[in-house]
Amino acid sequence: MGKVGITKVDEKGRILLPKEIRKKLRIKKGEEFLITELDYETIILKRFDVKSMLQELVKKAEKVDLEKLEKEVEDEGNRIARKKYKISD
Repeated sequence: MGKVGITKVDEKGRILLPKEIRKKLRIKKGEEFLITELDYETIILKRFDVKSMLQELVKKAEKVDLEKLEKEVEDEGNRIARKKYKISD
């Protein structure tokens, strides 16, 4: 199990992560985290790096063959239209 620490919520609703945990996880000032509740007494923090996420999306988008995608969308639209309006090939 990882490090354990006790902390409090301050008057502004902030929670300070214990120094030992910040150090072990190399958490730096300004980093963003996604927070979600698991149940009434449990929350989960997940490091969330928007810049890295967007860079990864751009890399994936660069690999998309737009002409092929356009053809697939057109074919699917035609297939749906033929089915809906009962048009034979």
